[in-house]
Amino acid sequence: MNRRHHLQTLVSLGLTAPFGQCRILADTPKPDRVKFNTVDGVTLEGNFYPGSLGKKGDTFLFLHQLKTGFSSQDGWANLAVALQEKGHSVLTFDFRGHGESRSVAPEFWSLTDDPLTGMPGNPHNRVLNPSNLASRRATSINAATFPAKYFFTLVNDIAAAKMYLDERNDKGECNSSSLYVVAEGDACPLASLWMASEFSRKRVEIATSGPMLQVGNVFRNPRIIQNERITKTNPPEGNDLLAGIWLSYKPGILGQTVPSDRWLRETTLNRGKNRVQALFVYGAKDTEAKNNARRLLAGIRPGYDPEKTAREGDKAPPKTTKPATKTVSDQLYTLGMPVPDCNLAGSKMLRQEFSTQEGICDYVAKLDASRKSANEAIQRTNRTWAMIWQPNGTTLVPAKLENEQHIRALPIQLWGLPPL
Repeated sequence: MNRRHHLQTLVSLGLTAPFGQCRILADTPKPDRVKFNTVDGVTLEGNFYPGSLGKKGDTFLFLHQLKTGFSSQDGWANLAVALQEKGHSVLTFDFRGHGESRSVAPEFWSLTDDPLTGMPGNPHNRVLNPSNLASRRATSINAATFPAKYFFTLVNDIAAAKMYLDERNDKGECNSSSLYVVAEGDACPLASLWMASEFSRKRVEIATSGPMLQVGNVFRNPRIIQNERITKTNPPEGNDLLAGIWLSYKPGILGQTVPSDRWLRETTLNRGKNRVQALFVYGAKDTEAKNNARRLLAGIRPGYDPEKTAREGDKAPPKTTKPATKTVSDQLYTLGMPVPDCNLAGSKMLRQEFSTQEGICDYVAKLDASRKSANEAIQRTNRTWAMIWQPNGTTLVPAKLENEQHIRALPIQLWGLPPL
């Protein structure tokens, strides 16, 4: 591998910062080993790398390959440390059934709604053991046994990770309002699904009439109800997102066709301020990943060709007496980044023999510097809020009630996936 050639390629893409711009901060603390729970009772384990910039830095969420991956393999830790040394915070974790995230609580197997509390059940977990009632008392799960369609539900693990970051945010340890998502392989479309759904998730303020008897024959079937109405809808939670960094983006999930093009478009729409950007990283000798990146980029940034940009960057600029044309665009950081002399995929591109880590760090530094204003850190206090999804601008779906601890399971059919 010619590391110098790789750095020259990064220069051609504009992804190398001047010396000192990516200053390394001293006394980088060791990561915290962390655990947090999902809405359906899975205990997820990972590492939180606290950044010295705290609420003034960015936060990164790493998502490993599905079924065969885990958060501590290949170069994930190296990239986390590299970003932490710049002052940013990073969360890595194992998806359910992967690595150390295998423990489930009894409520994991509660398939129907609770008639007393009204809490929704977890019917999506039925596909793990459709007929064996005895096995539903298992206290651990293994991704190797998951049906392919069950991996759609791992989007709820991403939601749980964001809620955990919000808790660290409220303690002043990171800024969850300034979030980068870094994913590999077929975790990329899963992350795109979650990011798209975040633009329909909103915090709402609710007014209630207080307890009252249901209208009708109350002597025959009396029931206490409350009339509630939304008095204020806040901006979408997707405003927290800065960019997706995609390592060998696979448009399907474990061979299943999904509308990843749609999710990417929804995530990167021009909403008037600080448009979400995308960096597609792929091995220059990985034909499949290269073609996927070029096709997906064409769908969200028409006319941009990462291969042409890299080739032209190797050439001397033509002599001309005309002044340079200034390009104005809010997608200047939606890019492709080929890794020279590399036929590896995903987090394997983060190994030390490549300079992929430097390219990503410089990309982050330049994107942060280009933004008109940073996302200000705010107190999330998620437990006290009610939330909704409003995927088509009209339909309201409860995402969380006041004092509920977790975001409810995402209704994936509203984003083009079949129900389980």
